[in-house]
Amino acid sequence: MPQSFSVMARFRRQRGRHAAILTMTLVVSMSACARDAVLPAITTAEHQAAWNAWKASRTAWLSIPGRPVSYTGLRWIHEGANTIGSDPANAILLTGRDVPALAGTLVREGHRVRFEPVAGVNALIDSMPATAQWVRTDADSGKPSRIDVGSAGFRVVRRVDSVGVRTFDVDKANASAIAPLTYFSLDPVWRVAGKFVAAAKPDTQAVPTTAGVAEVHIILGNVTATVGGKSHTFLAFAGNSPTDLYFTFSDETSGEETYGFRFLHAALDTVSNVVTFDLNYAYNPDCAFSKFTTCPLPPTQNRVPVRITAGEKIVQHLSDTVKSASK
Repeated sequence: MPQSFSVMARFRRQRGRHAAILTMTLVVSMSACARDAVLPAITTAEHQAAWNAWKASRTAWLSIPGRPVSYTGLRWIHEGANTIGSDPANAILLTGRDVPALAGTLVREGHRVRFEPVAGVNALIDSMPATAQWVRTDADSGKPSRIDVGSAGFRVVRRVDSVGVRTFDVDKANASAIAPLTYFSLDPVWRVAGKFVAAAKPDTQAVPTTAGVAEVHIILGNVTATVGGKSHTFLAFAGNSPTDLYFTFSDETSGEETYGFRFLHAALDTVSNVVTFDLNYAYNPDCAFSKFTTCPLPPTQNRVPVRITAGEKIVQHLSDTVKSASK
């Protein structure tokens, strides 16, 4: 797929340039880590049922308005006034049904953004009639503000010092643009025990992304696990809770059977520091579904020199299939 190969090429070019960004030193006894880590028990039936439910949730997630399949643009904005609407002359193009030529203005002041709707425009901010006000970005506490105008919508995103507007169209909010998601068969061999070693203190770092801008992630420490018969130590980012670790990684299937890199969430037992590292749950990043995304690239140490035949396979975009068939 052209998009996958493009991302992978950019990823390879950035290896040397960004390697130093994600370097951290931890003293880890790998043999001791592997020896001490014991997985929570799970039956084959329980594992299969949980995995099936997760796959179903992935497909449902893609159909939610405002998710990657419905994205229509990502535009980085400058200080001061930035107009938005369906007229291409605007700083931000908002495509969709019943979108006026000029919907309003986004005023940036540093990291803050104020939306000033045009009088009489039927716009909503978080389901309430829109008035001129500061909106939350995805870096603020709570969910970012969602602004709707006709079938179109947008949110404000912040990546370190870059501020942008990601637009979407609810009429595109379905998975029909891609073929059904496919997976390697569930295999318990890829459910392995990892041992977490915390950093002296969490380290907030700017991580390079596919969009060329950096985004902030918190590095919590390292997880050592035996993957594909080899001991490997992964850099662990903060996940969605104190017991959730987040990883971005690549392996020898990347760019061919799987996307250029994938994501994984893993459960941490905060008492034993054992991590349930189940690669059957590896999944595609948002950038596999849309080019209007910012996906964190794998740090150097998370590029695994083995074939991980587990988790979500490469995404097939139906528009690419049509183009190929017409040649």
